Formats: sequence, C-alpha cells, structure tokens
Amino acid sequence: MAQAEKVIVWSIVAAIAFALGMVLFVNDRIKSTREAAEKAALAEAAPHETHGPSMLDAAAAVAVPFVANVGAGRLAVAYEAMASPYRSAVTRAAFEAACRASPILAGARSVTLNRLREQNAGTAASIEASGVLDSSAGAVPIGFVFLREAGQLRILVVSLAGVPVLQGVTAR
Repeated sequence: MAQAEKVIVWSIVAAIAFALGMVLFVNDRIKSTREAAEKAALAEAAPHETHGPSMLDAAAAVAVPFVANVGAGRLAVAYEAMASPYRSAVTRAAFEAACRASPILAGARSVTLNRLREQNAGTAASIEASGVLDSSAGAVPIGFVFLREAGQLRILVVSLAGVPVLQGVTAR
C-alpha cells in the first residue's frame, strides 16, 4: 500500500472517529441539559403542591356537595353552605322556594368548576367561580360568588346562565 493510500485510510478512520465522538458528546450534552431542565421544572412545581389544594379546588369542595344536596332535595343541608349575609337576608323557607322554583337548579345532578377569579383589596377578597351545571333540564353555565368565613368558603350568590337565582345581595 502506498504512502498516499495509508494517509487516505487513516484520514477516513480519523474522520469517522471524530464524527462518532461529536455525536456522543452532543447527545451527552442534550441529555444532561434535559435532566437539568426537568429537575428545575419539578423544583418549581413542588412548592405549589405543598401549599394544599388550589382555590378552585376549595371552591369545588363547597359547590359540588351544595349542588348534590339541592338536586337531591336536601335543601336544609344546602342552606348551611350559604354565607352569613345570605342567611341574614333570605330565610330558609325562601331559599327552599327559590330552589324549587328553578327546574334547572331543582334537577341538578353535578357541577364542574373550570374557572376561578379572585380579586383582593387589602385583606378582603372576592372569589368567583364558574363552570357547567348538569341538570335533568339540561347543561347550563353556572357561577358562584363566595365569601371566606372562618377560614372556609361560603356561597353568597348562585347564577345560572348569567342570571342570579340565589343571591344574598339586596338593595335595601
């Protein structure tokens, strides 16, 4: 084999070794960068998980049993989920009459909340949640306005398709 042929063969072997080394190096860098990004994402998500349920979960924890109780006719139990200003403005008998007067509310089967808006003004907060009510009369958009009382959410207003059907806000 001539000297020129040896140089060509060794050049090809060196080029293959270089290309293989570059591929291995790049793959290693991609893997380590991906692992670092995953660790950072997990570290960023972890503090949110340790604070307990989200405000939307807290609202659902009140709205879901409320709707179940109304739909099952357990109106006295459902009335207890209402906020103090509501119970001060509306008697239990009037609440029960309002629930029975709405075929959509009276036929409630379940509720799914998918949106929450919280507004703060100093130490006071307004909490509004919306979603879909499944009723024997059909599915309609539902909205809740909550007040925080003694560390728990209580219902002040319930709206169906944008119309308040249960409200503890009066113009007196």
